[in-house]
Amino acid sequence: MGVYSRQMRRFLIAMSLAAVAFAADDPFIGRWKLSLTRSKLTGQTIEIQEVAPNKYKFQEDEHSDEIFADGLDHPTHFGDSMAITKKSADTWEITYKRALTVTMNTIWKLSPDGQTATYTAEGTRPNGQHFKNQMTLKRTGGGPGLAGKWETTGVSLSSPSEIVISPYANGGHVISYTDRKQKVRMKYDGKEYRDEGPTVADDSTSSGHRIDANTIETTEKAKGKVVETAKATVSPDLQTQTIVVTEPGDLTPVVLVYEREK
Repeated sequence: MGVYSRQMRRFLIAMSLAAVAFAADDPFIGRWKLSLTRSKLTGQTIEIQEVAPNKYKFQEDEHSDEIFADGLDHPTHFGDSMAITKKSADTWEITYKRALTVTMNTIWKLSPDGQTATYTAEGTRPNGQHFKNQMTLKRTGGGPGLAGKWETTGVSLSSPSEIVISPYANGGHVISYTDRKQKVRMKYDGKEYRDEGPTVADDSTSSGHRIDANTIETTEKAKGKVVETAKATVSPDLQTQTIVVTEPGDLTPVVLVYEREK
């Protein structure tokens, strides 16, 4: 799915929310917006290997894709495609497509000493909204060039994500992401429920259970493999939702803080 898409999966893990029998008593029901200043979106590791001249392996969780930097579209395990073009000795362009439609254009740009990098992602969301987001990274191993281990040191989003949560059946939720036209209808009974939307990875499911009235734990899978787990907690005043997201093999969680909108 690529580095930025991987990060966005973390941002959107807020789909993993709890439910109770009556909406009036449910602390998760409502409209929530991500607070960048209160969230911790850095410290995660990204690994890229150059397994052959101009052929890169992108390792994500238990999944990996090997893509030639030949400017051509190559399928990934998540059902989209990547096209990598080496623009210069320190710049790589990666274009992501789904069903032959461009979903995102990205640029990797290395510093002159090759020890830091910026990653810029730009595109149009399914709702027609333009976005331009950026990550900064530092090299923690490997090299030279794009290959190596990278740690995220900064993240900026042109428009933070928003979710809308409403009741579904007995003890369930409909969780909607208006910018991505993404939705999941799920109960918190441990069963897997299919994610819906034009940018959802193939065979993506969510499942979860309630720990207490204000806390739930959830698991997200793609093609039967766990890609993320999350623990979501609503504050006693019901105005803040904190979600701790972890991925297999990555010891540093992302902490997302969502604020209730009026």
